[in-house]
Amino acid sequence: MPIYQLEPRNLNSPHWGRSWHRALCLVAAPTETKARALATAIFDQVAKHEPGPEPLVNPWSDPNLVTCAESGKKPKGMKEGMIALPDGRGGWDIRGGPVGGTEVA
Repeated sequence: MPIYQLEPRNLNSPHWGRSWHRALCLVAAPTETKARALATAIFDQVAKHEPGPEPLVNPWSDPNLVTCAESGKKPKGMKEGMIALPDGRGGWDIRGGPVGGTEVA
C-alpha cells in the first residue's frame, strides 16, 4: 500500500478555514485521489464564511493548496485508510482504522 505525503502550501488561503489540521500528514491509500479524499474527510470542519465570489472548500483536495506525492516514510502499523500526523518528537501519531476494520488507532 502506498503512503502519500500531503503538505500544505499557501496557508493564507481562506479555504484553510475548512480544515482543523494545517500541517504535513501521511496517508495510506491506493491512489493520490483517494489519499486526498481521506484527508479531506478527516480534517473537514465547518467554517464561517463571509459572502464572496466562491464558497469555501476543504483545501486537501486542491493541488494548488496541498502537494501530494508518494513518500518513502512508512510509520509502523500504518494500513490503508490511516493517517499519520507528526507527533512533535520526531515520530508519528497514527489515526484511523484499516479499511474494512473496526479498530481505531
